[in-house]
Amino acid sequence: MTKNKEAPDAKIGTPISRINQALAGSLATGRISHAYLFTVLDSGFASGGHNATAWESGAMAFAARLNCQAPIDDSACGKCLSCTLIQEGNHPDIIIVSPDGLSIKIDQVRGIQHDMSYTPRYDKGFRVTILESAEKMTQEAQNSFLKLLEEPPRNVVFILIAGNPLGLLPTVRSRCQSIRVNFGGSEIGEDFSPIIEKLRKVHSYSSLEVLREAEAIEKIVQDRGGAGKSRAELEKALVAAAGWFRDVIVFKETRELSLTSIRCGDSASKKVAALSNDGELYGVHDLISIIERIEESRRKVRQNANMRLILEALLFDLRRRVCSERQSHGYGL
Repeated sequence: MTKNKEAPDAKIGTPISRINQALAGSLATGRISHAYLFTVLDSGFASGGHNATAWESGAMAFAARLNCQAPIDDSACGKCLSCTLIQEGNHPDIIIVSPDGLSIKIDQVRGIQHDMSYTPRYDKGFRVTILESAEKMTQEAQNSFLKLLEEPPRNVVFILIAGNPLGLLPTVRSRCQSIRVNFGGSEIGEDFSPIIEKLRKVHSYSSLEVLREAEAIEKIVQDRGGAGKSRAELEKALVAAAGWFRDVIVFKETRELSLTSIRCGDSASKKVAALSNDGELYGVHDLISIIERIEESRRKVRQNANMRLILEALLFDLRRRVCSERQSHGYGL
């Protein structure tokens, strides 16, 4: 468990309404939920490539406002003792829990339970625990955390930050107020839609076409990146692709477009159809494996492996998974 971290560039006075109006509504009515789930709609975060923290997601801004001694509407003042302690990373009532290695473990949750037994140090304040990458809690840790959500102490607020909320137990998600967080970038995969389309249609390719499409993708990133930057462009494309398949899982399991990164607009209906089609092609287990496979490819890009070989191996693997899924359901190829 880690105390809140100092963030030199943090602006805790930024209006919370920029994240979600529901938070401003909670503050206005005084109906503060005991638990919030911040679903981060960002392809890099969902794929592990965005170093989103309690600060960047806005969780710390909300915690600051909850404990501010002189708030200004939806914002913390940034000047009172509570705000100063937060900026210095020394606030006694705000705790950040991050994965210990690859996961958040049960001992960390037990530490949360012990910490929550104390009352806030300041009058009318809240003890706030922020869980970064909350979906990385182990099953054992989630079951233990669920007990805290079922019988939360007074003046305690939990904020779970997740790029993939489906990694959390349904019983955990159902006890949290859902908040969508968007970092304000372009819609997921928009800049790399031609490459994502090639990955989506890999089931229809012959072996020769797989090789040709791998070459075509390599050319796209080379044209975009120019001299010395094609690897960075390929990495961005793979992050966007992983984000797309993450959205397929979310939509397949929930049918809730609001939990994906797809924004309402003229092309939304086409993208919903595409999400549905891809959800039919793959099972959830295969979708998770595809995301892991894309992440493995991204790591190889960083290790300076041959880009063409990376792409050929990835496309062949995705094609094999679709064929296996269709055969298991008795479909023709």
